[in-house]
Amino acid sequence: MPYDFEDTLESWYVTVTYGQAGDEEWDDEEDENSRAPAAGTEVGHLILWRLRVYTGDNRWEAADAESGDLEVIASAVLGRSGHDGYSAAFEKAVTHPVGDLLLLDRVSLDKTWRGFGLGPALAAEAIRRLSGGCCAVAVYPAMGEYPEDREQATEAYRRQAKKKIAALWESVGFQPFRRGVWLLDTALRQPEELIRARRAELHALSAAFHRSGPPENGPADGVTTRGPGLG
Repeated sequence: MPYDFEDTLESWYVTVTYGQAGDEEWDDEEDENSRAPAAGTEVGHLILWRLRVYTGDNRWEAADAESGDLEVIASAVLGRSGHDGYSAAFEKAVTHPVGDLLLLDRVSLDKTWRGFGLGPALAAEAIRRLSGGCCAVAVYPAMGEYPEDREQATEAYRRQAKKKIAALWESVGFQPFRRGVWLLDTALRQPEELIRARRAELHALSAAFHRSGPPENGPADGVTTRGPGLG
């Protein structure tokens, strides 16, 4: 991130781990026949950014200097000046459009941990801890991976993928905004209720995992946060 914008665009790197290293509860379950990773093993990560107001910088320029995806979000939510104001559309979409904006940039899990709906659930936990003082959370969902044979990525394939992605983000409270950007209004109760529901599902999945023994792939249920600036 350009040094000039370090006060305006604050980065957070969230590590997803299998349990916690040094925790007796997790250490006790390890044995030589287990296929589970060692406690504390990193199985994924998330990258978030806090776009701060009232720093004197042009927030659009700060986002654009970092990446194209962040620029798309900034263009959709900010006022024309790019400084402190939000767009009219954003002010209509958010209950209290005053404060910083949290940007969810990347959610990445190792392949063996995908397919359980963990990404949005873990993102929701990170958002809950990092969104204090933010009027909303924004994300620009896109396909993270394509088939090895690019010819399989037909228009029908892309539409189906987008529907699945939309359902995942809706499950933690995001709603479509504009230009492909989705917003989570931090002032609403629904996102908090959805987070509790996803947390209950995650605990149930974890309990089933421990009862049946580690399969070839299974759920991670530890999240640690480090930052800012540690990308």
